Amino acid sequence: MKVKIKKRTGLKIFLAVLILLSLGFVSPLKVTKYDLYLSTLPEEFDGYKIVQISDFHCREFGDKEENLIRVVKKQKPDLIVLTGDIVDEEHTIEEADFLLAGLSGVAPMYYVTGNHEYYTNGPLGGAPYEQFRELCYEYGIKILDNEKCPIEKDGAKIYISGLDWRNSSANMRDVLGYADLDYFNILLCHDASKFNFLSEYGYDIVFTGHIHGGLVRIPFKGGVFASDYTFFPKYDHGVYIEKNSTMVCSSGLGDARIPRWNNPREVVFVKLHKDKIQ
Repeated sequence: MKVKIKKRTGLKIFLAVLILLSLGFVSPLKVTKYDLYLSTLPEEFDGYKIVQISDFHCREFGDKEENLIRVVKKQKPDLIVLTGDIVDEEHTIEEADFLLAGLSGVAPMYYVTGNHEYYTNGPLGGAPYEQFRELCYEYGIKILDNEKCPIEKDGAKIYISGLDWRNSSANMRDVLGYADLDYFNILLCHDASKFNFLSEYGYDIVFTGHIHGGLVRIPFKGGVFASDYTFFPKYDHGVYIEKNSTMVCSSGLGDARIPRWNNPREVVFVKLHKDKIQ
């Protein structure tokens, strides 16, 4: 009788562990919210709201992306930033079209490329990046190809800059250079792993993605896989501070070759606050 009890107990434990592991592969859409307090932020931008979408990979979130669009609209953003890998070599452009059409007019949108926009292999013969650029022009989305643009509010001005994927490391000094310290500066760059390097250039906030949250997230440890499939990346998800620069790293929305585990798909919402130093 004791042997039977032990066997049944072991089976229950095994089934419980199996269920818990299976639940980890469920990756619902969520909103991750951050309040950032920065002394360099102009008073006029206190309370400014930014939504970040990264690593979309043309994944479906409801009919014509209605679930994702609804989540973004609910945040009532002042600005939407797209930090790369919106399209890729595995999918047609249809879902990206739905997304951009649904967000058109919600808030000004700015976009930088990721690595997948430039992939030339795959079942489509390559990513439909040129088609995506045409959609950006159609819906009034500003493509930041190694350039910066002013954003004005109530007479104050900040700058937003974007680093094209092909120039995300060695050419930073030549293509964008240092932030203008007379202004508050936002930088869009796809690859979070470059933050230690990018933080040298004095941008107040850097929005990144690319790491997909480490794909497999272990409680209390973080992401397991870097984008190059090395282990335990330094920057995988969340907010990091280096050299007076703050990075917001999104775990993204899409898939990769390794399935996501314990790693929800996220829309990032950032609210900026003027940090009044006494």
